[in-house]
Amino acid sequence: MKRPGLCYTLMADSEGLPGGVHQLRLTKNRRQNSRLFSWNQKITGLAIIIFTLAVLIAVIFYGFFQVDPSIDRAEVGKTEPSEPLVIVWEYAAIEAEPSTISQMPSLQVVSPTWFHIIDETGTIDSQFDKDYLIWARERGYDVWALVTNSFDPDITAAILSNEEIRHSIVDDLINLALKYELEGLNIDFENFHSDYRDLFTKFVSELAERCREEHIIVSVDVTMISNSTYWSAGYDRAALAEAADYIILMAYDEHWVSSPVAGSVASLPWVERGLERVLNEVPPEKLILGVPFYTRLWQIDKSGDEPLVLNSWAYSMHRAEEIIEENEANLHWDGDALQYVATYTKNGLDYVMWLEDTTSMSYRLELVSRYELAGMAAWRRGLEKEEIWLLIDDWLTTTR
Repeated sequence: MKRPGLCYTLMADSEGLPGGVHQLRLTKNRRQNSRLFSWNQKITGLAIIIFTLAVLIAVIFYGFFQVDPSIDRAEVGKTEPSEPLVIVWEYAAIEAEPSTISQMPSLQVVSPTWFHIIDETGTIDSQFDKDYLIWARERGYDVWALVTNSFDPDITAAILSNEEIRHSIVDDLINLALKYELEGLNIDFENFHSDYRDLFTKFVSELAERCREEHIIVSVDVTMISNSTYWSAGYDRAALAEAADYIILMAYDEHWVSSPVAGSVASLPWVERGLERVLNEVPPEKLILGVPFYTRLWQIDKSGDEPLVLNSWAYSMHRAEEIIEENEANLHWDGDALQYVATYTKNGLDYVMWLEDTTSMSYRLELVSRYELAGMAAWRRGLEKEEIWLLIDDWLTTTR
């Protein structure tokens, strides 16, 4: 019987080999097989080492290029947001330090301005912030990343007109949402010609269909209804409401940065009139009211026959209070706008500011309740005072 691991070379008697030669052959083969067995052990060991190193490198490589896994919802006690929704946009161009962000009671969704289509081939510039995402997860917020067309009419015309580019953008957005485990996407296309109205609706429909397969929420920002070819007529609000989960009405910029007339960012009567018009096209359960956390200071020359607006600046609520104190401004109630107004004179010029505060915000929240809207969304975090969140929290306790 042969011993395992040895290779015997036995010569037939017919070859006429003496017994001594046969024994020499057998001894020589044992030595050769011993060396072969030793080399096999070395090669096997080396292969194990190489395999182990390859696994370690793969793990390190994967971990380096992957986003840290989001915190499990159960670990932070996270639940699905209930209506009315409370949403705030985060302006990613100003890098936020999450550890410095104060508590925001009742906030459910943050919408960071992360994704921007920057050229006519559909390239998406990502300003994704991993630390911000981790912070949002720890706070228990849903994340609806904002997607813009860079507010460029030429880029918008090119990408909407090309079916291949449209589909590529949809694929890229789905991949980004899945990669970062986002709960939603907020589409903010502005300043595009009304000729592309139907194509914009088609784009949103294509995106929403894919997002539904992946359980990703799609919301679309729209302006107030007006005759503007570039800033309003491009939205088929009724069709967009059918395609998307939510429509967010940006009910501000009644008087914008270059407005020829000074006035409120969003006087309450103007907001309500615009809201009622949009509700003719969008059902209330899909409509979210956009509100401003900012105000605008107007510089006016009244030396001529008619007041002349020279300049305007957007300020946070806190900075507005500082300006009032620094200039010992007078305050009066504007019964038409339903807001307080600050006025002062400096170097022969008049300054006017319609204030955004808890008073104006309470009126806006009342509109959300009265018209049974899906919620409110504020532009933007960092411009508000802390008491605004307390007001919203109190409002929700009486609404839900």
